[in-house]
Amino acid sequence: MQTGRGNRLRDYFDTADEALHACIRDDDLQQLRQLLCASPVPNIDYSHPGFGPPVHFAAWCGSLDAVEMLLAAGADPLLESHGELRLTAIGFAALKGHRHVVKRLWTSSSPEDHTRGLRTEALLWAARRWHFAVAALLLDRASFKQPTLQEALHAATASRMLLPEEFKVKYEGIDYVNQQQLIALLIDAGADPNSWINNLAGFPNNTPLLYTAAHDPNLTGALKMLLEKGADPNKTNGAGKCALHVLALPVGSGQASTRFPNETAIRLLLQHGASVSQADNEGESPLHWAAFGLDLRLFRLFLSSRANTARGSLLQLTTPNGESMLHFAAAGCCIEIMEYLLAQGLDINAKNSNGWTPLMCALTPIEWGPYKSVKSPVEAMRAARFLLSHAADVNVTTDEGWTPLHGLALHCDPDESGEVADLANDLIARGVDPEGLAPLLSPCANKVVPSLGLPWGYRLRGAIADPSSQEMVIRPSLTALYWAAERGAIGVLEALLAHGVDVSSANADDISPARMAAESKFLQRKPEIVDNLIELLLAAGAGF
Repeated sequence: MQTGRGNRLRDYFDTADEALHACIRDDDLQQLRQLLCASPVPNIDYSHPGFGPPVHFAAWCGSLDAVEMLLAAGADPLLESHGELRLTAIGFAALKGHRHVVKRLWTSSSPEDHTRGLRTEALLWAARRWHFAVAALLLDRASFKQPTLQEALHAATASRMLLPEEFKVKYEGIDYVNQQQLIALLIDAGADPNSWINNLAGFPNNTPLLYTAAHDPNLTGALKMLLEKGADPNKTNGAGKCALHVLALPVGSGQASTRFPNETAIRLLLQHGASVSQADNEGESPLHWAAFGLDLRLFRLFLSSRANTARGSLLQLTTPNGESMLHFAAAGCCIEIMEYLLAQGLDINAKNSNGWTPLMCALTPIEWGPYKSVKSPVEAMRAARFLLSHAADVNVTTDEGWTPLHGLALHCDPDESGEVADLANDLIARGVDPEGLAPLLSPCANKVVPSLGLPWGYRLRGAIADPSSQEMVIRPSLTALYWAAERGAIGVLEALLAHGVDVSSANADDISPARMAAESKFLQRKPEIVDNLIELLLAAGAGF
């Protein structure tokens, strides 16, 4: 008996109808032969819900001897199994990578029987599982229609598909070699490397194949092969974004918990002519987002794709909404890049189309994505302090009425070190109005776990105009004190109270700042911060 397979499947095949399956599971060919010669013969085409008829299961196991016995006994390899997979016998062999079994089953029927309807699944499963040798055999034996080749290429360019019995895909070095060879094979057979993918989870329709490969560092070899086989490095999705837009931010594999810059993929794209200045539908280039999401060395790698004489104009690129490289670097709290850009002459007080300066971008908490938490108070303060040290103007009010104090008040922080209070006091000392009023975006009633991040720059304009699209409501005309109460910004609250900000009145919804803290969805799991906020407010004379 093959111990590994027998142990994994020991709870399967315990009925009389599944006697042939049990023999194959146990690699007991003698018993299999006896059953096939018995009278009456067990139902040779009985289809197990998961593994199909016996010959299909033998193909799945890679047991060529069992396959030969069953075929000689009259088993039909073209029956389609029941259940999730619905495969013929050759499909089961292909998904497990058993080339020798695929080769034998191919000769058991005419080529047309394997290349029509659901029977194209053999090639598709070979592609989904990166079985290059199986795919090469199939493509050598028959011609497949263009849609099948295209679907196979899409599958080969993605992560290996999990089988029903698997919990996690394990990769070895040879797997990546097989994947690259498979991609080249399918393109040579007629698949288009510049095709779009539709109906792919996590991606909008009309997403280029290259774009999806750029999202996962494990697929860098696939990206390399696509480029070598003619994929356009500047092909865009429906939002106008290309693969270099993806790589301007750290990326992570589906099985990783963190994200890292994929320098290898960046270099591959630049070597094949990817444009760092190609704007998406919002007018934002990969270089803008590199200033936001990468470090200075990689930002300069993006710049190095252009001649020295052209780099100065690249750095001056501004989006249609008036956001410069410095706005993006400040939003990402990339101090080294901000320092570099200031040395190149960028305006530290440049305003975008709704009055945001780099200082406002630095202070506002931003949602980074699924693999990285929202910008922390420490990151925001370091970036703000850097800009202030280079003469950033604190007396800025955005078109929405936000000031730097409002931005700082959006960070939940117990401020045990007192640094947040110090920065708030510094902003007030430099002229920021502690009583300034601005609309606050709060989570709507049915939002259970609100996001800590907010839209920044021109993006806020759309959120204010249509807060429901962000699952938010607007609380109009509030001082930063109310903002600090809802978000748990204790240091900002302490600084505002020290400067005598009025705490006696309720807001337009007749809610006091103490009640805002008590009812805040952001603070539901932080009772110690709520207690601290309420204690400070009540001590200052606020009602509840």
